[in-house]
Amino acid sequence: MNHIYPNKLVAGMLGLALVSANVSAQSVFQSTGSGVTRGAVSNSSDLNSLLRNPAAPSYRLGSEEGFSVNILPPIGGGYEVGEIDSLIDELDELIDILEQDDLSAEEALDAKDRFEPFLANAEQDGRIKLAGQAGIPLLPFFYRSTSWGTITFNASVSGSMRTTVLADDIEIIAFNDTFKINTASAVYVKSAGLVTLSVGYSHLLWETENLGLHAGINANVNQYELAKNIISLAGLEDGEDIGDAIQDDYENNALSNTNIAIDVGLLFVSNNANVGLSISDINEPEYDYGSLASTCSNLSGISLDNCFVAQDAIARGRIAANETFIANAQATLEASAWMGEGTRFGFHSSIDLNEKNDPIGDLYQWASVSATADFNNWLIPEFRLGYSKNLAGTELSYYSVGVTFLKHADLDVRWSDESVEIDDSNAPRSAFFSFSIQTKF
Repeated sequence: MNHIYPNKLVAGMLGLALVSANVSAQSVFQSTGSGVTRGAVSNSSDLNSLLRNPAAPSYRLGSEEGFSVNILPPIGGGYEVGEIDSLIDELDELIDILEQDDLSAEEALDAKDRFEPFLANAEQDGRIKLAGQAGIPLLPFFYRSTSWGTITFNASVSGSMRTTVLADDIEIIAFNDTFKINTASAVYVKSAGLVTLSVGYSHLLWETENLGLHAGINANVNQYELAKNIISLAGLEDGEDIGDAIQDDYENNALSNTNIAIDVGLLFVSNNANVGLSISDINEPEYDYGSLASTCSNLSGISLDNCFVAQDAIARGRIAANETFIANAQATLEASAWMGEGTRFGFHSSIDLNEKNDPIGDLYQWASVSATADFNNWLIPEFRLGYSKNLAGTELSYYSVGVTFLKHADLDVRWSDESVEIDDSNAPRSAFFSFSIQTKF
């Protein structure tokens, strides 16, 4: 009997997310490093924050000349689920019943009455989104010349995927005196992988004794691997794990394509305040998904069932056979101010000026406010508190907390203010963490 135990499904999805490798230097889904708490602001003490605004590296290195290299860039992961309790447990029970061919008439009718409303609700509100990311050791790399400006080089890999439900009616099939149920309902998986190589240039355009204006540009070579997959619930064979089915089917539908994305930024700085504007993907590059269109020939087993369900969904206009992801441009405004001597307090805010679609079709437009306290000691040099909200898409709000400890290590956690029932206990609908070591030389 097949089971979708949550740990197996989530492990399979996260494994696929990491293998498929989404997210550039800064994710549309969530920030990285101390940005999980601070938001999309530039900070001279945080090398990772300099990737948010292309003008920031020039500001960070100031009048220094030479190299600056990070040792361990951020690693992190997160999830986001829909407004439906016990989604995985309910799917688990439905698949168990779909495998049975000796139901009584009453049991078959009860299953139809129970799971048809559940599937309809799951299609509207049921979703599981996972993301994992990791930087490349020794990156980002910065070199500044007092003559001609600052050069930045970075590389990043990460992965994310989203699973939703395509609902259909439940059919009761009679076998003499016994019954079974069948359905064309399926799990719909979209995944996006990205490997990015970035080269940036920033320069101080203008300065006085206490003020400066920096400008920068990044050219990102993006290699996306995009895939869409349909997993038929009724097609899962006895003992087959849905996480394995997702990974096997992914390999058949992934498509890799490469394009160049351009980011630009300005940063106005003073002794105790910064104001910046950055625009990501200003040229709005495009990337194609692997096609779901197929004649279903030369397929067997669950792959054949998946193909039939996919072609039916395409014919009914529920999903698109072919799809192109357009990375639309997004402008972000940031501001920071500091006060105090000895213990130094910072206040930070950032807001995306328009919504942006991520590669798997979700909308994000972040607004964040945060406060930091710099204690100027070795054990806990900085403590951070923040609040952020996605102004588009799910419109979830988040609390966040971060700490720098042992002088160099950063740990930040963000969680949503809404909860959902998972494994008979309440958990945030979304959460994210990031860890990095800011040692540099």
